[in-house]
Amino acid sequence: MRRAILLVALVLLAASCNRDRESQRARAVIGRALPGALAYPGSSIVTFSAGEDAGRIELSSPATPQDVAVWYRKTLPLNGWDVQSDAVDRNGVVTIYAEKGKQPLWITLRPNTGGPGSTYTMIGAIVAGDSIKTK
Repeated sequence: MRRAILLVALVLLAASCNRDRESQRARAVIGRALPGALAYPGSSIVTFSAGEDAGRIELSSPATPQDVAVWYRKTLPLNGWDVQSDAVDRNGVVTIYAEKGKQPLWITLRPNTGGPGSTYTMIGAIVAGDSIKTK
């Protein structure tokens, strides 16, 4: 019985270590994929993930998607981003694409389901010549 408990504890510890390493790796990729990208004030991180060359952060805000979009429309150009496209679909989903040099940034804003506020994603990619070493 003790052996089984010890084995379960070791498996859980190893899984936790792997999650911590993966979280650190994802944060490093996101830092390279989204340099200089700003989150709307008062936003909270919901989730984040990353592949080898791209990173994604999902955030939530008590503000409406329209208010967050207005803020991004003003703030992105002030911080050197060139807004390439800005579209709103019939469901109120706002999609903004911007570039800073060769650095791409996609922002997609959605109204929260069943409550006030919004959820939005920021996606960026590591541009050619800017690779990250992962172990």
